[in-house]
Amino acid sequence: MLRRSIVVAIVVAAILVVAAPAMAFNGYRPDYTTSNFCSICHKAGAPGGAPKVYDQWKETKHAVAGADGQANRLPYGSSCAGCHTSNFSPSKVIMSSPSPVSTTVSSPSPTATTVNWVTNGIPVLPQSDPSAIAASSENFVGCSSCHYGASTGDAPQYGNDPNDTAHMAPAANLANAAICGQCHSRYSYTVKTYKVASVPYVALDGSGSPIPNAKPTTLLQPQYAIGYKMLGAPTSWIPAPLSSVLNVPFPGWTPTPNPSATKAAGLMKYWQMDGTDTPWVVNGHDGSATQYTDWSGGADFHNKSLDALKAVMGPNPPATCLKCHSADYIIAPDNAKPTGAEAKYGITCVGCHTPHEKGTAKGVWDAAFTPQLRTDSAKTLCVTCHNGEIPEGTTATPGEEIHHPMKEMMDGYGAIDVAAFPSVHKGKCVQCHMPPTTISRGDIQLGANHTFKIIEPAVAAGVTPVPLNAANPDVKITMPFSACTTCHSRPGDDAAVWLQDTIDQRQEWTHAKVDQIWAELETAAGVLGYAATADDTATMVARNALVAVPSAQWTTAQRAFLSGFTNVEFVQSEGSFGLHNWDYSREIVNTAMMQAKIAKTGVAVRLPWKITLKLSKSTVKAGNSVKFSGTVKTSKGVAGAGKVRIMKRVNGAWRTWRSTRLNATGNYSLTAKLTTKGTFWFRAAMLSNSNNLGANSTPSRKLVVK
Repeated sequence: MLRRSIVVAIVVAAILVVAAPAMAFNGYRPDYTTSNFCSICHKAGAPGGAPKVYDQWKETKHAVAGADGQANRLPYGSSCAGCHTSNFSPSKVIMSSPSPVSTTVSSPSPTATTVNWVTNGIPVLPQSDPSAIAASSENFVGCSSCHYGASTGDAPQYGNDPNDTAHMAPAANLANAAICGQCHSRYSYTVKTYKVASVPYVALDGSGSPIPNAKPTTLLQPQYAIGYKMLGAPTSWIPAPLSSVLNVPFPGWTPTPNPSATKAAGLMKYWQMDGTDTPWVVNGHDGSATQYTDWSGGADFHNKSLDALKAVMGPNPPATCLKCHSADYIIAPDNAKPTGAEAKYGITCVGCHTPHEKGTAKGVWDAAFTPQLRTDSAKTLCVTCHNGEIPEGTTATPGEEIHHPMKEMMDGYGAIDVAAFPSVHKGKCVQCHMPPTTISRGDIQLGANHTFKIIEPAVAAGVTPVPLNAANPDVKITMPFSACTTCHSRPGDDAAVWLQDTIDQRQEWTHAKVDQIWAELETAAGVLGYAATADDTATMVARNALVAVPSAQWTTAQRAFLSGFTNVEFVQSEGSFGLHNWDYSREIVNTAMMQAKIAKTGVAVRLPWKITLKLSKSTVKAGNSVKFSGTVKTSKGVAGAGKVRIMKRVNGAWRTWRSTRLNATGNYSLTAKLTTKGTFWFRAAMLSNSNNLGANSTPSRKLVVK
C-alpha cells in the first residue's frame, strides 16, 4: 500500500510539472550530480585514490545550509534557495495554483499571520530523474554546487567521459574565487530574469481571510549565479567570468537588477562619507555574506597578488614567491605545484579557507562561527605569509632588503641593534583588519569583512547613519565597529575615536623620520664614495656595492650604513608606521637615524661611547629622592639610542641598579628615592653594539645618604 502511494505521488507530481504554465522549461540539467553519488568514491574507506573529503564536508555548515527547509518555503525562493540548496532551477519555483501550507491564526485574534508557500517541496529526487519536480536536488550545499559536471556514469568511468568536467578540469581551477563568489556575494543578481506564477496573497487576517499581495509579480531575478559552469567547458577549460551570469555590485555601482523583478531594499548599499560610497557594505545577511564583493572590490593586494607579483618579477616568478601570492600554488599537492608561468590566481578564498574541513578555528566576534581556516586560529593564519622570513629570535643581516615583516614587528624582533619587544597587538590581525560592517533585519552581523582595509575610528564614526530596521526608521546607527573597537572602545565612544589623534600623530612622526633617515643615508652614501646613477639612488648603489664585500672587511661607517638601510626598510616595508608595535618601531627608527648619522661621519673604526652622569645632590637624607641624568653620544657626537644602565658598586663590584631609555637627542634622566643610609658610588654604562664599543661614565659619582 505504501509503495502504491509513492508511485501515485510521483505520477501526480509529473503531471503537475507538465501542466504548470510557469514551467515553460523545467530546468533539467543532467550534468549535475547529487552528493550521495559522489560519496561512492570520496568517503572514508572507499576504494581508489580519490580524495576522501566527503566525511569532513558533512561536518561543515554547507552540509546543513538548508536543513530547516526555509529556503524551499519562501515565495519564489529567489533570495535563499539558490545558495541554501543544490542545483536550484528557478523555472520550477511556483506551480500554477500555489496554496498556503500554514494557515493557523495567531493568538490573540485578530493578528495577521504570514503565509508559508511550498515552492515545489523538499527535494527528494535528483534533477537528472525525469520525475523530479522539486526546484532543487538537495536541501543543502552539495558537491555539485561547487564541482560542476561530474559524470553520472559508473564510478570506474570517471576521467574518461568528455563531459565529466568536475574530474577532468585542471585542479588549479578550484582556486577560482568565483566558485565561492556565486553565493558569498549577497545582493548580487543574475544577469537575466525568469518568469514565474504570481503569489496572490501573502498573509491571513485575524479571521483567516487572505490579504492580497500588494505587488504580485511574474518576474524573478534571483540573487545567485544560476547554472554557472565554474570548471569551464571541456573544450577550453577556461572558467567563464562570474560577471557573465551574475551582477556583482561594487562601490558606486548603478543598480543593474531589473527594477520590476527586485525591491529597492534588496540592492547593495555601502556606507557613505560625505555622499561618497566607502568600500564597506551596509547590507548583510545572517553572519554576513558579502565576502566575494568585499574581496573583489575592496582589496588591492589579495585579489591582485599574482598580477602584482608578475608585474615586478616577470611572467615566471619563483616558487618562493608563489607560496604566498598564488592560491592555486597553495592548494596543489607538492608533486604537482604549478610554475610561475602556469599559476592562474592570486590569493582567493581557498588560500585561507578549507572548503571540505570544519577545522578548529572559531569566529572572533561570534565563537559559533566556523571560518574553516587553514590554520587552527586566525592568530597564526595571516603571519604564514605576512612575515619577513627572519628566523625567530634572530636579527636581519646589515644590508638585507626586508619584505613585509609584519610578524617580526608584532613579535618584536629582527631589527639590528634593537632590543626585542613584543606588541600588545600580536595575534589580533582579524580584530583590526576585518571588523564587521553589515546590518541585516535590524541586527549587526558579526561576520568579518573581507576588504582587509583598516577602518579608522574617525571613518567609522563619520559615515552616514542608516535606519537600524524598517520598523524603527528613526533609530539610526553608524558603522558598528572600527579597527580599534574590539579593545579600545569607551562608553559613549563605540568607535574609539579618542584614539584617532594618537594614530595620526604616531604615523605622521614615523613617516617623517623614515623620510629623514633616507635623506641621511643618501648623504652618507656620498661620503662613502658612491654616487647616484640614472637607474638608482646613491643609497642603492652603495648598498649593492657594500653587500658584495665580505662583512669582516666593513668599516664602522659602512656597517652603520647597511644597518641603517635595513632598519629603515624594516619599518617602511612593514607598513603600519608605528601602529603594529609602537615601542619597537620607534626604537628601530631612532636607531636607524643614529646609524645613518654614524655612516655620514665616515668613521672607519669602532670607538667607545661618550657617557656623562651627574646627580642632583651629593648628600641627601634617607627617604628623599635624587635625579640621575646625563648623555650618551658616539665618539663623533651622534646621539645614542637604546637604554643606559645606572651602575652601583656593591661589595667592590659594579652591578646594574636602574636602567632608563635615551631620548632622541641621547639624553636621559631618572629620579629615585634613596631609603638606605650609607655612602654609595654610581656610574652610567652603555653596552657595545656593531658600531660602538661599550663604555662607562667617568668619574664615578659619590652619594651620601644620612
